[in-house]
Amino acid sequence: MPIVRRIAFLLAAATGLAAHSNGALADSGPCHSMEYERAAHTICEVDLHRHMVRLYWNQSDGTPYAYLSALPRDLEGGTGRLLFATNAGMFDSKLKPVGLYVEWGRELVHVNIKSGNGNFHMKPNGIFYISGGNAAVAEHF
Repeated sequence: MPIVRRIAFLLAAATGLAAHSNGALADSGPCHSMEYERAAHTICEVDLHRHMVRLYWNQSDGTPYAYLSALPRDLEGGTGRLLFATNAGMFDSKLKPVGLYVEWGRELVHVNIKSGNGNFHMKPNGIFYISGGNAAVAEHF
């Protein structure tokens, strides 16, 4: 059976992009650096037919991962290897997602379309999702 390379979107108390090598930004593989309007960005592109995209929120003991560095250590004994990880959302002080969170087809946190102050409520807002081999954003206002 071939090894599946994993792409993880981690809801954690961290921002930015971490490669498997101690949080360093990757300039090889699926990620590359670019500048847009004088701001540096790291762009990662993946073939959804070759790689599995997963969300990771809680560890096996039920506690949130909390740091990107915890994910590669936890997955080392698994069936694949981590290709890259990034923070994928916003969360509250207890590291619970504040918007829609679906893992392995189970809705663990309901969508939040309330109006309010702060970055989470900026409009337009949307939900990133993957269906089959396609990724998209469903926008709502």
